[in-house]
Amino acid sequence: MQSVIDFLVGDLLVTPTILIGILVMIGYMLQKSGAVKTITGTIGAMVGLQLIIFGGGQFAGVFKPITKAVCDATGIQGYIMDSYAMKAASQEALGIRFGWMAYVFLIAFAVNILMVFFGKYTKAKGVFLTGNAGTAHAQAMLWLVIANFALPNNALTVIVAGVLTGIYWAYSTTLAAGVVDEVTEGGGFTVGHNQQIGIWFFGRLAPKLSGKKKVDCEDMKLPGWLAIFNNNVTSVCILMFVFVSAFCAPLGISGIQKLAGDQHWLIYLIMVGIQFSMYMVILLQGVRMLCSELTASFQGIQQKLVPNAIPAIDVAALLPFSPNAATLGFLFCTLGTVLSMGLLLLFHSPIMVLPGFIPLFFSGGPIGVVANKKGGLRAVIICCVLLGMIQTFGTVWAITQLNYPEAVGWSGMFDLSTVWPAVIQALRWIGSIFGITI
Repeated sequence: MQSVIDFLVGDLLVTPTILIGILVMIGYMLQKSGAVKTITGTIGAMVGLQLIIFGGGQFAGVFKPITKAVCDATGIQGYIMDSYAMKAASQEALGIRFGWMAYVFLIAFAVNILMVFFGKYTKAKGVFLTGNAGTAHAQAMLWLVIANFALPNNALTVIVAGVLTGIYWAYSTTLAAGVVDEVTEGGGFTVGHNQQIGIWFFGRLAPKLSGKKKVDCEDMKLPGWLAIFNNNVTSVCILMFVFVSAFCAPLGISGIQKLAGDQHWLIYLIMVGIQFSMYMVILLQGVRMLCSELTASFQGIQQKLVPNAIPAIDVAALLPFSPNAATLGFLFCTLGTVLSMGLLLLFHSPIMVLPGFIPLFFSGGPIGVVANKKGGLRAVIICCVLLGMIQTFGTVWAITQLNYPEAVGWSGMFDLSTVWPAVIQALRWIGSIFGITI
């Protein structure tokens, strides 16, 4: 039994490329599309998703050493808003109980599937398929339950954590589905990551911020030499070069040269901008490949097995639908985060949080895309500055619930900095009635 669980949690369910491939294959088989279409469509979808995962991972990989170097150089100590920091903190805190995460994940996945299967009654539609984010949720929620509640036994602890995670997957992905469908113009998927409720929230807020004249970030025609920014590939490259150069300023030329290694420091900064642009192109190609196969094949699953089901995939799939807005969303989310850090310093907060690239880009970028679609440039600016502030102060709130001073950080992404601490806080109030709150 343990070997089966190890395979499911350690290999199959946490490898979204394989999982998506299986679902696409089943969809085409249910439609009786023939062996050739089934095979080519399955492989095409898997390659497309792998391109999305690769492109998204490379964004973080390029920026992570830069963030670490700047933090070391400035001497600012605090908690890091970063998904990997959250994984490290919860794994360290769980210790020998870390293995329970596998059972939490399986329970959550089962709850999610059951809620979608009975969608007629639950109204749930999204099936969470982003395994890497799912395992992070399982271990983080497990730790939050252990840190805040003294439940009668270990089994109940695991069940509570699994059920809470599964309910979150089912309803957060469903809430985001309508907004994602509008943004992607019928892409046939929803988002399963760390900011689904954020997508829904800003999807509702953005139309109210558009102003008298909605300006689409993708339609902006800049005059004179500024017209080079009308090209998405060029604008991403130049803006990221400027941003990274400014971000690295505390390092000085010698510090940047240390990051660059054998490369000249200026060439290194130029290449960072080019790499960001290249990874955006890779993401765009991956989204095109995945969406075409996923939309076509999933009709078979919806018709024959689970009528309400909508696949929930990595949030990076949204970025290519408005590349300019994604870049601006990242920049203004960063601005909101920096402003919030200043406020924490001003009011002598005992908790200081440092920005990680992942919540800035993988929340700021997609929310920028959503805000642009629903409200244009003005909405992108306001929503993403607000996003940066919410994520920063929400991270402070979440960290107060960890009860683990040695923790290095928390995810920082919208849902884990708003919905999750709110749920834990509500459960603490309920638990205090029964005397199970720590």
